[in-house]
Amino acid sequence: MRKLLFSIVAALLIISGCNKSDQFKINLNLNNSDGQTVVLVKSLDGKKPIIMDTAVFADNKAVFTVENDDPQALYILAFKEKRDQKILFPDNKNVTVKGDLDDFFHIEATGGDVMNAYNEYQKGLADFMTAFIPLEAAANEAYDNDDSLKYEEVNAQMLAIWDEYHNYQFDYIRNHPDSYVTHYILDELKTDIELAQVIEFEEILTGESVYRDNIKKFIESNMRVELGQPFMDFTLQTIDGKDVNLAETIKNNKVTMIDFWASWCGPCRHENPVVKAAYEKYHDKGFEIIGISVDRNEAAWLQAVEEDALPYIQVRDVEGDVANDYAIVYIPANFIYDQNGVMVAKGLRGEELEAKLAELLK
Repeated sequence: MRKLLFSIVAALLIISGCNKSDQFKINLNLNNSDGQTVVLVKSLDGKKPIIMDTAVFADNKAVFTVENDDPQALYILAFKEKRDQKILFPDNKNVTVKGDLDDFFHIEATGGDVMNAYNEYQKGLADFMTAFIPLEAAANEAYDNDDSLKYEEVNAQMLAIWDEYHNYQFDYIRNHPDSYVTHYILDELKTDIELAQVIEFEEILTGESVYRDNIKKFIESNMRVELGQPFMDFTLQTIDGKDVNLAETIKNNKVTMIDFWASWCGPCRHENPVVKAAYEKYHDKGFEIIGISVDRNEAAWLQAVEEDALPYIQVRDVEGDVANDYAIVYIPANFIYDQNGVMVAKGLRGEELEAKLAELLK
């Protein structure tokens, strides 16, 4: 009987041990956090966040218990009241998060080797952000006060810090090409640097990850919207429900521009009068524009078209498929094609747009 009891206890311990090994914990101990809400979000590819759990700090502490998952999955601690977040790479190992919620950039997350490596990377970034934030506030104040000299002075300091920030990231990528965390860093950085740099860094990476897959897809899609590349055809509907086909439009005009914008985009609305003036000046010479709205809200789109009195073709990319094909990250964005369907310019605004059209339609 004693032997049987011992066997049962041993079996329970083994089962208990197995359960524990299938989980990891995220222990938070942050000063000035009492009563604050933190949400745990999981994302494997950075695009499909899943809310896992929510906790409220008590005695400056909170804890999450998480089932083991793909070791490359990242987790996000979203601090609701602070409207800020902390990225974690647990690698299915316990993580401890310490610091002060009022000193967010210096919060540290430690755990396994992967988490510790990412924590060291974040510590390096913290110094840049600590210097950058007050300058950003000063620049906004100077802008509000119409103090252009002060604004330019502060903006120059911000750009210098931003360059150092990026150089730090570049060095990290070069020195840690085998880490999927590095893949993630480049995946996040890819839209802020030149495509040639993205390609250069991707080529030195080793190993595979969902983040590297994202980078490869980004490179592939952006290569299709380089100068000299052919257009990618689409058909979208106008305000009155008529189909507009890009291939047909290009065939029937000397120069065709597709212009991505949205009603809620301030720079887009600011640029619309410039685009409108270019259309009115060059339309009779063979210039056509297809304005492609990425608005989700149809009513807002229609109102903006009316308010800005846009006379050229207006369509809406409801599903976002065309924007994806053209690798749109920021708007406004435009691409200009000749009658053979070859891209001859892109991203032109203001005087640059006017000068290019004058050259193409002289």
